Amino acid sequence: MSLIVPVAAWPAPPQHRVSALLATTLDGSEVVSGGEGGEVCLWGSSDETAPPGGPGDAAAAAALTPRVICLGHEAAVVWLGRCMLEGHAAVASLCACGHLNVWDPADGRCLSASPAPLLGGAVATAAAAYPAGGDVLLGGEATALWRVRLATMERHVAAEAEDWCVALSISLLSLEPPPAPPPSSSSATEAATATVATATSATTATATTATPLLTPCTSSPPGGRPR
Repeated sequence: MSLIVPVAAWPAPPQHRVSALLATTLDGSEVVSGGEGGEVCLWGSSDETAPPGGPGDAAAAAALTPRVICLGHEAAVVWLGRCMLEGHAAVASLCACGHLNVWDPADGRCLSASPAPLLGGAVATAAAAYPAGGDVLLGGEATALWRVRLATMERHVAAEAEDWCVALSISLLSLEPPPAPPPSSSSATEAATATVATATSATTATATTATPLLTPCTSSPPGGRPR
């Protein structure tokens, strides 16, 4: 029976120049950082540097220790996000060349990886995970936003844009105004009178064009497209 143990050797200690950060509540990985060299580092808190109750106890509780360095990107990491893969919480990372990887936050195993750049060679600049966690929206120096299924790395165009993307966010906030509180008994007569007046004036009101809630921004900074 043979045993193969992978070993990574550096001629000098690796330098981790942080290019992306993620704070999480995942077991064992309180912070995830991405580096300019493409590495992803999982950090955990260390409370063993000082005895409990000692003068250095507070500082020790806040200290972070690198646990695992994940290697799999060939360019700087531009985005890190929490996601779900096969029902389990994981960490997704995107590098500038458009490769997307999914990591196990416990031991750093690569659970899924895109076989090719997902933006067709364009520089990736931003991403956002959908609320369910199984899909990710990607953008960059291209006029399209791509939705990617993490389990299979299949993609399709989610939206067309007139300019490049520099930031993305997916929100569940509603644009509908909150319902008005019911009128009190003292103002019931006034409310009824206001309703009749509104109905009367509506018959003579002229139609107007509604103003859109969201207006796309198509301007570019001096010198051409953003980089």
